[in-house]
Amino acid sequence: MLHRGRIQAQRRMNVYLFKKFLEDNTVYAQCVKYWDNIVRSLIYAEDYKITEYIATTDGLGNSFHDGNPIYNFKINSLNKCVRIIQEEPEQSTRILFAAWLDTAESEDGTMLDELVISLELTPETTILAIDLMHAWILRDLTKHRMTAYIKTVSGLRKMIAEQVGIE
Repeated sequence: MLHRGRIQAQRRMNVYLFKKFLEDNTVYAQCVKYWDNIVRSLIYAEDYKITEYIATTDGLGNSFHDGNPIYNFKINSLNKCVRIIQEEPEQSTRILFAAWLDTAESEDGTMLDELVISLELTPETTILAIDLMHAWILRDLTKHRMTAYIKTVSGLRKMIAEQVGIE
């Protein structure tokens, strides 16, 4: 029982990365660079060419700075894309992490299969996002298999949380 209380206390003190990203343009840019480094490292061995498919700046080049998306990329050869939505951290015992599949349209009108990841950024959610991007891009799971994989990861995350006594 005492051990369980310690885990809950630690959980309340979540380690959020780039906490003030919506308030500070410099922190926002550092966060975008963080995601860019992760994605480029993940796909480096495959030599995929990535491009943005959602505009993150207005016509004058000013960044929207709203976290939706904080980062996005498409891989034309796979007809797949990824959008990462970063939410402002809330002080709760539960860290936001959700993922789903959608369809997106590129600038040239091509329909893309899209993995959407919405999260509050922590080391844990970074690892989960990397795992899902790996399955979607490098393992090249079909939409059906990826949907099942997302459900599996979500179920495992919930089971682990219940085992250690957190929400």
